[in-house]
Amino acid sequence: MSFTTDILEMIKQQMPADADIVEASSLEGYVVNVSWKLDDDPERPNKPTKTISIHVSHEATEDFAAASKTKHAEAYKRISAFLAQKLAAFDPANNAPKYSPPPVEKWVITTNVLFG
Repeated sequence: MSFTTDILEMIKQQMPADADIVEASSLEGYVVNVSWKLDDDPERPNKPTKTISIHVSHEATEDFAAASKTKHAEAYKRISAFLAQKLAAFDPANNAPKYSPPPVEKWVITTNVLFG
């Protein structure tokens, strides 16, 4: 498996079971967008949460590839902790008007997140 596949699986494990998870290409690196239905507005039963846009920088991907297997295990633990911390602090409320795209909250996984 690849680094990005592993990150995608980690994201899937931490997000709600009904989350929509979409991979995207970006000049900034690997991107995964996540949202789910809020179910908090009877007039908008399909209103989504804010979108979480998780970016893994090119530099982080390259640094991970160059690191040892021991460092990989450490990095995966750090990514998991990063995602858990960000999700715990995440306010999913989407106050955008009807027919407007939901707000986007960007989370960036850098080399610093991977290795400190």
